[in-house]
Parts: sequence; C-alpha cells; structure tokens
Amino acid sequence: MKLTDINSKFSESKYIEPKFKKVENECRKNHIPIIDRDAAALLKLQLKLKQPQRILEIGTAHGFSTLLLAEASPETSKITAVELDSQRALKARENFAKYNYQKKIDLKLGDAFDVLMYLKNDYDFIFLDAAKGQYFYLFEYIMELLAPGGILIADNVLYKGMVLEKKEQRPKIRTMVKNLKKYLKIIMNHPELDSTIVTAGDGMAISRRKDINE
Repeated sequence: MKLTDINSKFSESKYIEPKFKKVENECRKNHIPIIDRDAAALLKLQLKLKQPQRILEIGTAHGFSTLLLAEASPETSKITAVELDSQRALKARENFAKYNYQKKIDLKLGDAFDVLMYLKNDYDFIFLDAAKGQYFYLFEYIMELLAPGGILIADNVLYKGMVLEKKEQRPKIRTMVKNLKKYLKIIMNHPELDSTIVTAGDGMAISRRKDINE
C-alpha cells in the first residue's frame, strides 16, 4: 500500500494543497511530469521541519512542485527554480503570478549545468527533479551549493522500480538506471552526507549535509 492510500484513509482532502488542484489537473491532462502526491506530502513535511530560507529546485516544468515549495516554506524564504524548456518556464511564470508567488520565486531558464555553475548562494534545501540520468553528473555542482546542515531531496530515484531490478532494459533506459544507481551509491557512502532512500512516489532519496562540527 502506498503512502497516498494510507493518508487518504485518515485525511478529508485528496489533495496535498487544494488551492493548486487546477495546476495539478492541467499538468496531468497535458502529460507534464509532476511530483506524486505521496512524495509531495513527504516533501512538504521536510520543508516544515527544516524551515529553509534559501531553496533551490532543479527541474521546474509548469511549477507545480515549486508552488508546493513556496506554500510550505517560511514567508521569508527565497526559491531559485531552474528549467531548461522555455515553453514550460513561460507556463511556470504564469502559475507563479496567478498564486502571487512571483516575488518569492526566481525562475532561471537554462541548462542546469550552466545555471548551477554561476549560482553563488549556499542553499539549505535543494529539490532535485531534473532528467534522471543527470543526477549523478549534477551531484558535484549541487555539493558546491548545499550548505552545512542543508537538505537534498532527489525525486524518482527508483524509476518505476527498475533501479532495484536486475533484468535487462532498453539501452536508453539502461543508461539512465545505471546513472541513478551511481547517484544512490555516492550519496549513501559520501562522508559529508547522511542519506536514506524511501519508497514515496517513485522513490525519493533524502540527504542531509553534516554540520562542520559533526
């Protein structure tokens, strides 16, 4: 049983944030990838616990998860969102304005490798939801930006369970799965991180960078 099914037995609301129901439905209708509801619930909880001031999202699409980040984080927090596709970025900006979050969210259009290279802030919360085969290669850039005590959450790390399977996959899928396995191996064994993998959604990897004195 998924976390969503368990939550629905005890919750009156079927939506993580009812006010964003229209954005969620539009994304699903147009086949725009968005965070699963049980993964969104876990993301929201992590935000409430951490209370981050500087948030980085890598992979924004139409901005559904960005809106969740904005809603669940402190009013004083600032979000840097990165999106490669110009049409998706345009729609995301429309959604941010619609819900009056355009001042809280700074959306940067471009390839994540290029954008991350020039970011200067230390972020205390990073949500990674870009191309799955790139997680491993983005890791070193992310570590340059993740503050001590900061939280890194990567979505879809089990990719339909294929990361846990040994059977042969199509070449493109096989490469992506191999790279996801590399990402999980590096975060689980990195001396500066405490990490765990949970099955919410399509698998989420949650890492915390150790404080300097730990």
